[in-house]
Amino acid sequence: QKGMELIYQPLGSKQEINASYQPVPETPPNPGGYHAPIASQPREHPRRRIFWHRIWHLLSLLWLVPIATLLYLNFSHHVIGASAWCPRGDCNAESNNEMTAFTRALQLDRQDHDLNGALQFVAKALEVWFMFVATSLVYDVGILFAKEGRGLPVGYLLSHLEFSDIRYIFSPLLWTSPWPHRNSVPEKRARMIKLYIFAVITALLTILANLMGPATAVLVLPTMQWVDTPHIMKVTFSDTGAAHRPTTEAGFWDCNVTQLLARNYSCTCDTHGPSLDEWAAQAISSVVQGENDDGEFIIGSSQEDALAFTFNASANDGMLIWVPNRQVLRNMSHEFLKTQGWLTKRNPPEYPEKTFNNSLQTILKRQGPSLGFQASCYAGNVTDLDLDETRWVRCYTGWSLGEGYGSYTKCLRLGTGFDDTDSSSQFYLMNSTADAPDPETGVGIYFADKAMYFNDTEDFGSGIKSCLTNETSASCDWDQVFDAQLPDELRNTSTNVGIISYQVPGLENPQGRVCCEHVTYLSFPTYNVDTSPVSNPQNLVKLTDIESPKDYGTPIVLSPDWYLAAWSVDRNTALDERRQIVQKFIEVLPGYYYNSTESYEFQLLHVYALGQALSMVNYYDTPAPADPDSKEAKLADEDKHIHPILRTWASIRVWAYGLSGRTSKLGVMVVILGSVCVLARFLLGLATGVQERSTVEVIAAAFEHRHQGEFEGLEGERHLAKVRYQIKEDEDGKQRFIPEKRTSRWSHANCV
Repeated sequence: QKGMELIYQPLGSKQEINASYQPVPETPPNPGGYHAPIASQPREHPRRRIFWHRIWHLLSLLWLVPIATLLYLNFSHHVIGASAWCPRGDCNAESNNEMTAFTRALQLDRQDHDLNGALQFVAKALEVWFMFVATSLVYDVGILFAKEGRGLPVGYLLSHLEFSDIRYIFSPLLWTSPWPHRNSVPEKRARMIKLYIFAVITALLTILANLMGPATAVLVLPTMQWVDTPHIMKVTFSDTGAAHRPTTEAGFWDCNVTQLLARNYSCTCDTHGPSLDEWAAQAISSVVQGENDDGEFIIGSSQEDALAFTFNASANDGMLIWVPNRQVLRNMSHEFLKTQGWLTKRNPPEYPEKTFNNSLQTILKRQGPSLGFQASCYAGNVTDLDLDETRWVRCYTGWSLGEGYGSYTKCLRLGTGFDDTDSSSQFYLMNSTADAPDPETGVGIYFADKAMYFNDTEDFGSGIKSCLTNETSASCDWDQVFDAQLPDELRNTSTNVGIISYQVPGLENPQGRVCCEHVTYLSFPTYNVDTSPVSNPQNLVKLTDIESPKDYGTPIVLSPDWYLAAWSVDRNTALDERRQIVQKFIEVLPGYYYNSTESYEFQLLHVYALGQALSMVNYYDTPAPADPDSKEAKLADEDKHIHPILRTWASIRVWAYGLSGRTSKLGVMVVILGSVCVLARFLLGLATGVQERSTVEVIAAAFEHRHQGEFEGLEGERHLAKVRYQIKEDEDGKQRFIPEKRTSRWSHANCV
């Protein structure tokens, strides 16, 4: 027997175990503690070993091919289609066919389930593949450290086999092995730092190897997500027609120019009269349903061409109510019908038909103007003060900002002598029933560029209280009166204010009114319509991306004639009592004035009527810049609150790759680090030519090593792991362990 002879027999005490370890040298040992071989042993042909070594290097590098493909798919946000299994990019989900959409969705869902299951095996294969590469990298780095200086600690000899277990980074041996043991000669600090670098590299590879599986799974599995088609720049917003009287451009196809110039808006009755009556019926019906124990109020809707719309209200905006614009809806309706395939004889849509067919769901989107209003109603008395032929002041009592703010009298300055925008209109609600106290109920609509408040103790320095008499009014500077500084809470309701005052049927007080005021803002939200008859059977349009209140700016000017057009009534004429809206208003007006239970119904009717008026307001636009990167386009984007570019696009629900979530971004970071490791291993292998040894070869080399007392006096794995060995190859290409130098007091002659 060569080398050290171990005698295995039943032993008792530690002394017996030590006595059983008897070195039996038979032949003179080689330097490093190995005996000369008795006979030459057959070994693997070097060319064959080099061939397989190069093949393994190539296979390691090929790991980058699928990883690069996954990175490209995710960074480019590659869209697959309505199904994850869509090999030709054409898997029609038939989402616009309510008869087959559900069955087709189930079929695609089964395909998606099968493919995602298969892709999880692909992710696992990539993880195992990387584990082979990482193992080789740890081995190559360890061999480099083992060939120089005093070698590699025993605790690191099998790091390439242990590092894949996450518990390895918590092993004390990983972090204490670089320190020299008490038998070793003093060592330079630089060498210890190098060994700690190896420990850090191994720990990082441990973490990376354990994250590689989830990372590749995140990247290899597509997700169902919303993807936007390219934005099409169509027009640039120029101005709104709110400050002007209605024209034929507002979509009043049954009206001619002469009628509109004469302010005769009854011509809109056939188109818009039924929609206002429908809103009135919905309001009353919903209030009744909401009074039930399990009932709730539901806001009503209206229709424009093929689309339905309703109001958007947000308490975060101080209960601003946003109204979709009918002109935007008409343009959007045309695109909606084209996506449904109903307008085959018209111009083709801006998007390829395949874009929508190859998606599970399609939402058309368009930026456009929308008017939002903040309204409040109260009961009070009205007084008028004529200043001259072109100026007059109208005041209302009973106004309050809300609970806890007290009551004020609010005065408007009216007439073109103050400002061109200060105007008014009126009409009447007919009531010819036998017991009707008044045959007609007057409705006055007023718009003032400025308003002022006062009460018994405060007029905010305006002096308006002393000016509201015929004797003193002529001597007052009314411009100065209405320019007085108001508190912040009153300022927004004192600029560009509209008031609609309703006479109350049967009221003995001739000055008594129900007054509803409003301020109007302009914004540019996104209009959304789901094209699927399954998920959106009513073709309802919704508003999103409404700006925050600080972006609204000053309230805009709103001509009173838009309210006449909403009611489909001529100026200074009476509206037919057979209209549903007329009947309901006359019923609930007295109740609101006396603060009865019918007050909520009146507010709803008023809000619907005002919303109808705002939805009719037309706008003007100009062609958008052809080049989205042009100077004109950039200036328009900077001026987005005044003259924005109105874009059109679609959001499609598809299976796609992408980096929308945090986990996918973490996955990208992990695989990029893994790619760096693969490249490092490839380059390191080319530079050093290190050939990885099998576990059997390492164990055989350890058995062949002759003990030279390097473990004498050391007990416990923490100390044994610090013993270092150089690893080199002999003339036969076998690995040999060469122990480090020891202090002289631990050298024993019988160990040589």
